Amino acid sequence: MPAPVVATPPVATTPTHAPSPAPAAADSSKKVKWKDGTFTGWGTSRHGDIEATVIIEGGKITAAAISRCLTRYSCSWIAHLQPQVAQRQSPEIDNVSGATDSTNAFYYAVVEALKHATP
Repeated sequence: MPAPVVATPPVATTPTHAPSPAPAAADSSKKVKWKDGTFTGWGTSRHGDIEATVIIEGGKITAAAISRCLTRYSCSWIAHLQPQVAQRQSPEIDNVSGATDSTNAFYYAVVEALKHATP
C-alpha cells in the first residue's frame, strides 16, 4: 500500500515592502535656517520707519530688537514684540491694536534682516 500523501497547509506570507525612507528632519544640515551673525533691516509705515537688529547663533534666532525707531509714535507700544521673534523663530508676531502700522514696520524690518541671514 502506498504511503498516504499529507498535504501541508500553505504558509501565510506577508508582502515585503521597501523600508520607508528616514524623515528629512533627520538631516541636521536642513535644520539651519539662517547663517550666524547680526543682521539689520528696515521696515516702513506711513507713520515712520523702524530698524530691527536680529542676532543669529547656531542657525537660530537668539534675539531681535528695535535698534532705531523713527516713527511718529513711541515704539514702547510694540517693545513687547521683540522677544516673540526669538521665541517663535519667526518674524510672525502678534498684532498690536492701536499700533498696527508700527507693528507692521517692525515685522517687515525683521523680515528684511532675516533675508540678509539666509544662507
